[in-house]
Amino acid sequence: MLWLCPEYVKLESMGSDIPPENRMFSDYISWDKLTEDGCWGKFDKDSYPPEELAKIGKSFWNTFISGKCEGLKAVLEEAYHRKIS
Repeated sequence: MLWLCPEYVKLESMGSDIPPENRMFSDYISWDKLTEDGCWGKFDKDSYPPEELAKIGKSFWNTFISGKCEGLKAVLEEAYHRKIS
């Protein structure tokens, strides 16, 4: 959210390395049971400048939302096709 409203983002280091044996359960058990603090992976606040994090975040969300929209479009087109058939 750093690219949308940076005034509300407090950058802090967080997370931890994920034990390899826990990865296979990630789709079935909540992360707070598989990780030390509920964060999936480790983040060091000094790894990237805030501007670069904002750019990465914007790119991620635009890609994510675009993919979800394409999926929704396909479902709606199929629903329409079934309705008029």
